[in-house]
Amino acid sequence: MRFAVGVALLGLVVFSAGASGQAPRPWPSAPNDPTVTPVAGPGWLTRLGVTLSQTSLGRGAGRYGPSDRPATPPSASLGVPADVSLTGADLYRFNCQACHGLEGRGAPPEIKSAVDPVRGVPLDVLREQMKAQHQPPGEAEARARPERIRAAILARVHNGGQRMPSRAHLSAGELDLLFAYLGVLAASPKTAPAKRETVNWARVGQHVVKGTCHICHDAVGARPSDAAMVQGKIPSLQSLLVSQSVAGFVTKARSGAPVQMSGLAMLHRGRMPVFYYLTDPEIASAYVYLATYPPQATAGR
Repeated sequence: MRFAVGVALLGLVVFSAGASGQAPRPWPSAPNDPTVTPVAGPGWLTRLGVTLSQTSLGRGAGRYGPSDRPATPPSASLGVPADVSLTGADLYRFNCQACHGLEGRGAPPEIKSAVDPVRGVPLDVLREQMKAQHQPPGEAEARARPERIRAAILARVHNGGQRMPSRAHLSAGELDLLFAYLGVLAASPKTAPAKRETVNWARVGQHVVKGTCHICHDAVGARPSDAAMVQGKIPSLQSLLVSQSVAGFVTKARSGAPVQMSGLAMLHRGRMPVFYYLTDPEIASAYVYLATYPPQATAGR
């Protein structure tokens, strides 16, 4: 059933993707990849019981769309490549930047810095700390501490926390790439050389949806009215597939598009930040991922 629905929706995507007389590129077939699973359940804000106006979560882009004019849709045909080479910087953009911002500083006190823990503690400081705690200042113990810090950070990313959503969809290799990039942001002198990992388009779409969109949007639910959205109601990811073409989805996410205020002949930009740091193909991959792996009310169903 999932495959049939995905094919039908992909047919709509191909039809709606063309622009300026250009034929859309072929959409790759859904990969047989067990690491790609549907987005499920309520968004992170719903789980925390907060509204977007009450939090900095999901607002790390710091930019908003136009308030008084319709956005211009992409002028080129939208398509996604079969395979994509990802760096740690890409994984940070997909999974962290929406809350922690471009430089990883977060929005204290609610959102802590993503880079401060990565900076670690110099060996000489560790030795002084151990002396103060009446511990033998062993070199082996001091040198083992950074690895324990790294393991703790990766566990935090994977499992989440009280205010931080889990990033359990990240693989071990992706976590390594992400940690290396956090070292770049932290200007760590021991930062490893940049590496890459090749993934399929569905994996990219999953990262964008689970790492960015699902912070604010529930997986399933009916589309709210325009008036309700102006007041702060956030549409589900499921409803976006019904109300948006792929071009509209890309435009809304990357450049912003105002909504019509119910009963009034005026536009309102809404409260959604624009994710200017995501590319058109990356956002298009998110749309096709949602169409191919339909959102679910609960995981594993």
